[in-house]
Amino acid sequence: MAGKFSQAFRESLTFPQNLVWLLWVAFPLYGFMASNFLLPPDDGYTRQVVMASLTVDISAVEPLVFMVFNLLGVIPMAYALLVLFDGDEQPLPAWPFVILSFVVGAFGILFYVALRRWGRDVEGAKSRLQQQLDTRTGPAILLIVSLLLVIVGAGGSVQSYVDLWQTKPLVHIMTIDLVLLLLVLPFLTMDDMRRRHVDARAWRVLVVAVPLFGVLLYLLSRPKLIDRGASSSGSPV
Repeated sequence: MAGKFSQAFRESLTFPQNLVWLLWVAFPLYGFMASNFLLPPDDGYTRQVVMASLTVDISAVEPLVFMVFNLLGVIPMAYALLVLFDGDEQPLPAWPFVILSFVVGAFGILFYVALRRWGRDVEGAKSRLQQQLDTRTGPAILLIVSLLLVIVGAGGSVQSYVDLWQTKPLVHIMTIDLVLLLLVLPFLTMDDMRRRHVDARAWRVLVVAVPLFGVLLYLLSRPKLIDRGASSSGSPV
């Protein structure tokens, strides 16, 4: 394990993965500076947004803030449906970083993305979790939730959101978090296309042009991953 980790780390220091490392370091540093020096201190707005999300009280906050905050719960699930299919070819298991991403967003998952070995076929048999995730149910639920959140956000004010972005640390940091997550998501999706032998230029254009919905539509229609462990042993899954 240590040897695989050290080799993967050396490989990750080359372009373009070194850019992901840069983002992983720069994001929390900027977040600290913005929260403590560049923006006014939190005045309870974070708690207000959290409570509005827990109680689904859309009227309690700016609709666009409600949308972005809750999309940051949807997008890590999309990441999970991609990286949890990684196997023994990776230096570290993906699940701890997926869980961490629900708490700290991009900072949690970017470490795994930077260290991840790209362009590799999945090694080992499909686990029970992978078999359960390789369905259309999860992507369908995420797509419906995302559509509902966008409908909610459409009732908001862009100018109001910009004002909050300039004055509220939560809105400022979570907006950057959303951008980073959506920036990396299409590349993981295209790597998933490669290992599932999905060769469609239209899909690549869609996931880059419309990162969230393009990815969710792909996840909804992608073929199941071949269980290489079962095929090599000749035993059923």
